[in-house]
Amino acid sequence: MNAIIVLAVTGILSMYAGIFDQKRFGLPIAALGCLLASVIILGNYIGDYSALMNNMLLFDNFSLGFSAVMIIVSIGVLIMSKFYYSSEIEHLTDIYALFIFSLIGGIIMVSYQNLVMLFLGTEILSIPLYILASSNRRNLASNEAGLKYYLTGSFASCFLLLGITLIYGAVGSLDINIIAQYISLNNNTLSGLFITGSVLVLGAFIFKVSAVPFHFWAPDVYQGSPTILTVFLVTVVKIAAFGALIRFISFTIFSHIEIWQKLLYIISIITMIGGNGIAIYQHNLKRLLAYAGIANAGFLLMAVITPMQNTNAYILYYFAGYSVASIMGFSIYSVIKNQTGIDSIDGLKGLITNNKLLTISLTIVSLSMSGIPPLAGFFGKYLIFSNVIQSDEIFLFTIAILTSIIGAYNYFRVMTFAIQTSDVPIQKVYIDPLYRVLLIWGIILIVGIGILPDQIINFLN
Repeated sequence: MNAIIVLAVTGILSMYAGIFDQKRFGLPIAALGCLLASVIILGNYIGDYSALMNNMLLFDNFSLGFSAVMIIVSIGVLIMSKFYYSSEIEHLTDIYALFIFSLIGGIIMVSYQNLVMLFLGTEILSIPLYILASSNRRNLASNEAGLKYYLTGSFASCFLLLGITLIYGAVGSLDINIIAQYISLNNNTLSGLFITGSVLVLGAFIFKVSAVPFHFWAPDVYQGSPTILTVFLVTVVKIAAFGALIRFISFTIFSHIEIWQKLLYIISIITMIGGNGIAIYQHNLKRLLAYAGIANAGFLLMAVITPMQNTNAYILYYFAGYSVASIMGFSIYSVIKNQTGIDSIDGLKGLITNNKLLTISLTIVSLSMSGIPPLAGFFGKYLIFSNVIQSDEIFLFTIAILTSIIGAYNYFRVMTFAIQTSDVPIQKVYIDPLYRVLLIWGIILIVGIGILPDQIINFLN
């Protein structure tokens, strides 16, 4: 809870920096606030406010692990924003504040003990994102992305709220412990009211993780939104959504999993097939990464429906490697797009001639996301695969392998164009010296996460 208080104060201070025309302090305030919040969580200085909150929030090891990863990834997104936004951007400090407030919603989403807090966390997470998606007011694509995200997100929120209402009608409480007791006492005779409510809540989660069939908003929103927001959506927002989904399943309906496992089993398969399959036909790099993100949602759903002792740590490990690669990939896209206007995959041909560091970085990102050892992406996929095999889900494992091969083809397309020579190579792209250092650190992190899986898993556990 102390971390939430610190982040709330950070967001308010960031807004006041804008009021007093001190934009240069917006990023340092946001970054320092996130850094302090991460220290609070990692040091377990969370503070006991359970009595004040009527036990509606629970800061256990599960929520602390997901919260820590979200905050650390948010710091990476903020660092990227230094090279994405210029100091002349209007309402810059408000933009940083919105990112912080959205992060607070994510922490609440993975820490709820009462379904009311799940709904509040979802809305606190989502409302700033609707604004940020359309924050580039002079860009019609950004306006369209904001409108689409707002409309579809509002429908998902309605499903979530209606589902919570139906569950309350069946159980008489919104506390997840009492809901779990209701299920254990009525394991074979669950009311239609409860089942309908649970399906609606699951539908809202499926929307948030952008899994099929509620994925349709993601490609347009990811492509039209400012790139910095797209990174936040594919990393922090997905971590929050998966954390909330796992909490809902494991704390409530896990004891009656045969009903939900079949549903999520099908969704996982069609998401992996749909995301990777449609990505083949994409020519816009940002849109390709969007469909790759959809496929990754299906991949992670495999782990959700095959729970083992270390499943949560495996998911967080996967997100750690995936988040670093995503931040690097989208930041490279942003730099190239801003200076050359190129946003297509085939337009990257000849990048290596004058931009070797960008090419090497993009190659490392592509190899990691493809699952090539010894990079982080390989061990992330290996851990998820081992989780599925231990659960004897051989058919699901086979689908995952086949779709991963398709996904690797999509990433290799990007890498192949970048390392090809061209008669008309891409002009030399200016890279800030600090940005060079950060790219090199990104490469080190991708390799380091990949070669130290045991140490990181132990830490996450």
